[in-house]
Amino acid sequence: MKEQRSTVIKRRDGERGSVLAMTALSMVSLLLAAGLAIDISHFYTAKAELQNAADAAALAAASQLNSTSGGIQLAVAEATKALNKYDFQNVVTITSSDVSFATNLNGSYVDSATAIASPTSVRFAKVTLSQKPVDATFSALVINKTQNLSATATAGISVGLSMNKFYTAYTFIEPSASPWVPGQVYTLDAKSYNDTTPTSYRVLNGPLDPGEDPSLISTGTIHAYGYIGINYNILQLAGTSPPLNLTAPSMCRYAQIGTNTRFGDYTVHPQANSVAEPPDNITQENITYQQYTDMQGAGVVQISGGMKNRRVMTVPIAFNTSYVVGSPSTVVAERLAAFFIKKKVGTDCQLQVEYIGGPVVVPEGTYTPGQLQMGGIGIPVLYK
Repeated sequence: MKEQRSTVIKRRDGERGSVLAMTALSMVSLLLAAGLAIDISHFYTAKAELQNAADAAALAAASQLNSTSGGIQLAVAEATKALNKYDFQNVVTITSSDVSFATNLNGSYVDSATAIASPTSVRFAKVTLSQKPVDATFSALVINKTQNLSATATAGISVGLSMNKFYTAYTFIEPSASPWVPGQVYTLDAKSYNDTTPTSYRVLNGPLDPGEDPSLISTGTIHAYGYIGINYNILQLAGTSPPLNLTAPSMCRYAQIGTNTRFGDYTVHPQANSVAEPPDNITQENITYQQYTDMQGAGVVQISGGMKNRRVMTVPIAFNTSYVVGSPSTVVAERLAAFFIKKKVGTDCQLQVEYIGGPVVVPEGTYTPGQLQMGGIGIPVLYK
């Protein structure tokens, strides 16, 4: 009996060592598993932040596409800014070689130099971030100490909008017999609300913000949404102010305020200022839209604190044949299109604009299936 008890005790003594070894091995395994979980979570976080950087860069690039070489330059400049962080400490560096462009979403992508040489049809920008090393902290014994992560994002101009939220409170009256041609410069005259003469402009009648001066209607916030095929009301004003009272309300007077402030000229109205009505940062007159965007792409700033693209306006265009004189006078928007303002409105009250025509990006708008589309106006969209 004593011998059996002694044998059992010896066996238990021997098992104590094996249990201790198994416990130690299990602890190591648990620690490695926990470390692997932490590192994998770290990799997923780094990958997500890297993807965020690629997405943001692609959207920034797409927001600058405007059918010109200057737009390509701006797209590269916006995409290559320091946009995000990954691996918690290291800045994602995006270079011009990481940005490419294409006409079609699934087409061939080319570098910026090639796109600049033929920018008219470019609608998409892709950002491809090369592999970035991220170190494992706890599980280097199980997996490679360094994991290489990469990301790709593609953004572009949307299909033509059916609603453009940001339009300028003018309407341009186009001759139905000879529609305007993109790329051409047109000199529009100021005409009264009861005059249907084409190649002219009117100021729209819209609701005002509380306390807003009615004479700043064409310079402040735009109050309504822009659609094709709907009626727009015209302010019941004369085309020009009386000769002895040039500050009296008129189409010309409001056009001077709404246009000249974009060139940094605030002498046209005592309440106009650069905060409420910011100027463009390029105010040189009598340049083309191509020259303007090339200057933007080269980083030219003629007025510090200005706002980019203040000289680009999107307005409803109406045929003279749709103009209805009455109370109120109305026109039907045949389309919404983008124009570049060539110069300030002078005492002759003429508004000189270049019809851009090609796809340009606006800050906000929507596309609704079944509604009329504005082929030349889109918003930046992240596609993949």
